[in-house]
Amino acid sequence: MSYIDKLLQGQEVQWKILGEVFETRNGYTPSKSNSNFWEGGTIPWYRMEDLRLNGGILREARQYITPEAIKGKGLFQAGSIIMATTATIGEHALLTNPALANQQFTNFCLRENYVDALLPMFVYYYFFKIDEWCKANVNVSSFPSVDIVQLKKIAFPIPPLSVQEKIVEILDKFTTLEAELEAELDCRKRQYAYYRTHLLDFSDEMLKSTDWGNLVQWKSLGEVGTFVRGTGLQKKDLTDRGVSAIHYGQIYTHYGLYTSETKSCVSEDFAKKARKANIGDLVIATTSENDEDVCKAVAWLGKTPVVVSSDACFYRHSMNSKYVAYFFASEHFQKQKTKHITGTKVRRVNATDLAKILIPVPPMSVQEKIVKILDKFDILTNSITEGLPKEIELRRKQYEYYREQLLSFPGHKTTA
Repeated sequence: MSYIDKLLQGQEVQWKILGEVFETRNGYTPSKSNSNFWEGGTIPWYRMEDLRLNGGILREARQYITPEAIKGKGLFQAGSIIMATTATIGEHALLTNPALANQQFTNFCLRENYVDALLPMFVYYYFFKIDEWCKANVNVSSFPSVDIVQLKKIAFPIPPLSVQEKIVEILDKFTTLEAELEAELDCRKRQYAYYRTHLLDFSDEMLKSTDWGNLVQWKSLGEVGTFVRGTGLQKKDLTDRGVSAIHYGQIYTHYGLYTSETKSCVSEDFAKKARKANIGDLVIATTSENDEDVCKAVAWLGKTPVVVSSDACFYRHSMNSKYVAYFFASEHFQKQKTKHITGTKVRRVNATDLAKILIPVPPMSVQEKIVKILDKFDILTNSITEGLPKEIELRRKQYEYYREQLLSFPGHKTTA
């Protein structure tokens, strides 16, 4: 017997078409040129960014409008759903207050004769299945969209209220647990950033009073290492097999602070003429479209040298590899880096300027102790195999499994 059959215990589930249950309306954007629509606004006006920032239960917006901006039938009601039916298809949210949204969204509001038959949170959870239908039925022309006429023909279940309440109770527990884990992860990340800043800034008063502070020497990166430019490696040169290679763009998207494996390789013929970072070298992306990502770096801990692309360089040194990688991610490095960034659309820092940046160089034993402390935080906050991200992923999969089981009602059909 399935989970939902156990909850129903023989009770009937009614099926109605979505268009009969919900009134649909399109979102819109009030004229940006009319300041009366925006200045001093108190009415939430939602965009996809709000869902990204606040999740699926919307209470606050990034932008607000005034009553003068409202047209037609007025605001979307509290307890109704907004779902993306153009562009980014199949994401939805529950409104907790009267609001409006932009034209990417369609609003689904319970018709009066169904208000007492369906719980808002049950509707919210069931709309994940509506999301799936939308993603599978996108009209792709010049602009992705959902056929609203066909969407309104989808069958929508109305189980007994007692069953809805139980489903909501179960799924709420999963979402609460995930939210708690996300909050814990956020807390640990802030803690990690704090220790990374203070352990790598030996001018900190706490460290000055310890043996670590007395043993450190401040030196320029150029004094304790050398920078070597990468090779003219293009994406077309990358292969799945061969000699390990790091393309500068992958440093932003794929790698953490250190790695022993690469996403890509190059042929042996290409590798023979290419510049390679040795084990322990730091590979640095020297260009980016934004200041934050300039000089994002990854320590190479593999067993053989790795080919490095252009728009990147590698730093050869005799310090602890992870210690240098953590320093490049520290606030102290970032503050120094910003003084040397050049360019407009493409931002960059050249090797000559990188060599001027000061790094605290304590004895190797102290470097190893600092790395040991920061490694624990890095694993806890970033590891997908043993840290909090792994725990969150497992809980999310568990939640999605039970959501699918609890919302697969007998007699379910795609269209009426």
